[in-house]
Amino acid sequence: MTLWPTKNAWDYHYFEPDMDPAELPVFESLIRIWQSKRNGRRVPSWADFDFFDFKGWHGDVTVYDVTYDPFDYVTRLSGTRMDELFGRTLTNLNREDFNKLYARDSETDSFSAFICENLYISYSEGSLNAAGKEFKPVLYLELPLSDDGVRAQHTIEVIIPVGTR
Repeated sequence: MTLWPTKNAWDYHYFEPDMDPAELPVFESLIRIWQSKRNGRRVPSWADFDFFDFKGWHGDVTVYDVTYDPFDYVTRLSGTRMDELFGRTLTNLNREDFNKLYARDSETDSFSAFICENLYISYSEGSLNAAGKEFKPVLYLELPLSDDGVRAQHTIEVIIPVGTR
Protein backbone atom coordinates (compact mmCIF):
# COMPACT_ATOMS: atom_id res chain seq x y z
CA MET A 1 0.00 0.00 0.00
CA THR A 2 1.16 3.48 -0.82
CA LEU A 3 -0.41 6.66 0.50
CA TRP A 4 -1.15 9.49 -1.94
CA PRO A 5 -1.16 12.96 -0.33
CA THR A 6 -4.24 13.54 1.83
CA LYS A 7 -6.53 16.22 0.41
CA ASN A 8 -9.69 17.75 1.91
CA ALA A 9 -9.77 15.11 4.69
CA TRP A 10 -9.72 12.24 2.16
CA ASP A 11 -7.07 9.55 2.52
CA TYR A 12 -5.99 8.10 -0.84
CA HIS A 13 -4.19 4.74 -1.03
CA TYR A 14 -3.10 2.62 -3.94
CA PHE A 15 -2.04 -1.00 -4.18
CA GLU A 16 -0.39 -3.34 -6.64
CA PRO A 17 -2.90 -5.69 -8.32
CA ASP A 18 -1.48 -8.71 -6.47
CA MET A 19 -2.10 -7.18 -3.03
CA ASP A 20 -3.44 -9.32 -0.19
CA PRO A 21 -7.22 -8.66 -0.28
CA ALA A 22 -7.34 -9.14 3.50
CA GLU A 23 -5.71 -5.68 3.78
CA LEU A 24 -9.13 -4.24 2.84
CA PRO A 25 -11.54 -6.58 4.65
CA VAL A 26 -14.72 -4.74 3.67
CA PHE A 27 -13.86 -5.23 -0.01
CA GLU A 28 -11.98 -8.53 0.30
CA SER A 29 -14.52 -10.68 -1.58
CA LEU A 30 -14.78 -8.23 -4.50
CA ILE A 31 -10.98 -7.89 -4.78
CA ARG A 32 -10.63 -11.68 -4.79
CA ILE A 33 -13.15 -11.95 -7.66
CA TRP A 34 -11.29 -9.23 -9.59
CA GLN A 35 -7.92 -10.92 -8.97
CA SER A 36 -9.30 -14.29 -10.12
CA LYS A 37 -10.05 -12.74 -13.52
CA ARG A 38 -6.46 -11.56 -14.12
CA ASN A 39 -5.36 -14.83 -15.77
CA GLY A 40 -1.65 -13.94 -15.70
CA ARG A 41 -2.21 -10.33 -16.71
CA ARG A 42 -1.60 -7.27 -14.54
CA VAL A 43 -5.37 -6.56 -14.43
CA PRO A 44 -8.46 -8.14 -15.98
CA SER A 45 -10.54 -6.74 -18.83
CA TRP A 46 -14.20 -5.74 -18.59
CA ALA A 47 -14.93 -8.61 -21.00
CA ASP A 48 -13.76 -11.08 -18.30
CA PHE A 49 -16.80 -10.31 -16.11
CA ASP A 50 -20.45 -11.21 -16.25
CA PHE A 51 -23.44 -10.18 -14.17
CA PHE A 52 -23.15 -13.11 -11.75
CA ASP A 53 -19.59 -12.18 -10.74
CA PHE A 54 -20.97 -9.26 -8.74
CA LYS A 55 -23.35 -11.29 -6.55
CA GLY A 56 -23.91 -9.36 -3.34
CA TRP A 57 -22.33 -6.22 -4.80
CA HIS A 58 -24.78 -5.34 -7.63
CA GLY A 59 -26.30 -2.29 -5.94
CA ASP A 60 -22.89 -0.93 -4.95
CA VAL A 61 -21.06 -1.21 -8.27
CA THR A 62 -20.50 1.51 -10.84
CA VAL A 63 -18.62 0.82 -14.08
CA TYR A 64 -16.87 3.60 -15.99
CA ASP A 65 -15.57 3.84 -19.55
CA VAL A 66 -12.22 5.69 -19.43
CA THR A 67 -10.65 7.82 -22.18
CA TYR A 68 -7.43 9.82 -22.41
CA ASP A 69 -5.96 12.93 -24.00
CA PRO A 70 -7.58 14.51 -22.05
CA PHE A 71 -8.38 12.11 -19.21
CA ASP A 72 -12.13 11.56 -18.86
CA TYR A 73 -14.65 8.89 -17.93
CA VAL A 74 -18.35 8.22 -18.43
CA THR A 75 -20.56 6.04 -16.25
CA ARG A 76 -21.56 2.92 -18.19
CA LEU A 77 -23.81 1.58 -15.41
CA SER A 78 -24.50 2.27 -11.76
CA GLY A 79 -26.07 0.24 -9.00
CA THR A 80 -29.15 1.36 -7.12
CA ARG A 81 -27.31 1.96 -3.82
CA MET A 82 -24.75 4.11 -5.64
CA ASP A 83 -27.55 6.16 -7.16
CA GLU A 84 -29.16 6.53 -3.70
CA LEU A 85 -25.89 7.85 -2.24
CA PHE A 86 -25.78 10.60 -4.84
CA GLY A 87 -29.53 11.18 -4.96
CA ARG A 88 -29.73 10.58 -8.73
CA THR A 89 -28.82 8.09 -11.40
CA LEU A 90 -25.14 8.17 -12.26
CA THR A 91 -25.46 6.51 -15.68
CA ASN A 92 -23.97 8.61 -18.50
CA LEU A 93 -22.31 11.16 -16.17
CA ASN A 94 -18.76 12.19 -17.12
CA ARG A 95 -15.87 13.62 -15.10
CA GLU A 96 -17.12 17.21 -15.40
CA ASP A 97 -20.63 16.18 -14.30
CA PHE A 98 -19.20 14.44 -11.21
CA ASN A 99 -17.08 17.46 -10.31
CA LYS A 100 -20.22 19.60 -10.31
CA LEU A 101 -22.28 16.99 -8.49
CA TYR A 102 -20.10 16.54 -5.48
CA ALA A 103 -17.60 19.37 -5.36
CA ARG A 104 -14.63 17.28 -6.48
CA ASP A 105 -11.32 18.93 -7.07
CA SER A 106 -8.37 18.50 -9.40
CA GLU A 107 -6.58 16.33 -6.80
CA THR A 108 -9.27 13.69 -7.10
CA ASP A 109 -8.99 13.81 -10.90
CA SER A 110 -5.19 13.59 -10.69
CA PHE A 111 -5.39 10.54 -8.44
CA SER A 112 -7.98 8.86 -10.71
CA ALA A 113 -5.82 9.49 -13.78
CA PHE A 114 -2.74 8.12 -11.96
CA ILE A 115 -4.61 4.95 -10.96
CA CYS A 116 -5.96 4.37 -14.48
CA GLU A 117 -2.66 5.07 -16.21
CA ASN A 118 -0.68 2.77 -13.88
CA LEU A 119 -3.28 0.04 -13.29
CA TYR A 120 -3.33 0.23 -9.49
CA ILE A 121 -6.12 -0.68 -7.09
CA SER A 122 -7.42 2.48 -5.42
CA TYR A 123 -8.83 2.78 -1.92
CA SER A 124 -10.00 5.98 -0.25
CA GLU A 125 -11.79 7.07 2.89
CA GLY A 126 -13.56 10.36 3.43
CA SER A 127 -16.88 12.16 3.50
CA LEU A 128 -19.00 12.10 0.37
CA ASN A 129 -20.15 15.60 -0.43
CA ALA A 130 -22.88 15.24 -3.03
CA ALA A 131 -24.63 18.52 -3.83
CA GLY A 132 -27.78 18.85 -1.73
CA LYS A 133 -26.95 15.76 0.36
CA GLU A 134 -25.54 15.50 3.86
CA PHE A 135 -21.90 14.53 4.30
CA LYS A 136 -21.55 10.77 4.69
CA PRO A 137 -18.37 8.96 5.72
CA VAL A 138 -17.67 6.43 2.98
CA LEU A 139 -15.18 3.81 1.84
CA TYR A 140 -14.24 3.89 -1.82
CA LEU A 141 -12.65 1.17 -3.97
CA GLU A 142 -11.73 1.38 -7.64
CA LEU A 143 -10.48 -1.56 -9.68
CA PRO A 144 -8.94 -0.92 -13.11
CA LEU A 145 -9.83 -2.99 -16.17
CA SER A 146 -7.59 -3.04 -19.21
CA ASP A 147 -8.03 -4.50 -22.69
CA ASP A 148 -4.43 -3.74 -23.74
CA GLY A 149 -2.56 -4.18 -20.43
CA VAL A 150 -1.15 -0.66 -20.70
CA ARG A 151 -3.80 1.51 -19.06
CA ALA A 152 -7.43 1.22 -17.96
CA GLN A 153 -10.25 1.43 -20.49
CA HIS A 154 -12.82 0.76 -17.74
CA THR A 155 -12.97 0.76 -13.95
CA ILE A 156 -15.19 -0.89 -11.38
CA GLU A 157 -15.98 1.49 -8.53
CA VAL A 158 -17.69 0.80 -5.22
CA ILE A 159 -18.56 3.46 -2.63
CA ILE A 160 -20.20 2.30 0.57
CA PRO A 161 -21.16 4.23 3.70
CA VAL A 162 -18.96 3.36 6.67
CA GLY A 163 -20.45 0.57 8.77
CA THR A 164 -22.85 -0.82 6.16
CA ARG A 165 -20.93 -4.06 5.45
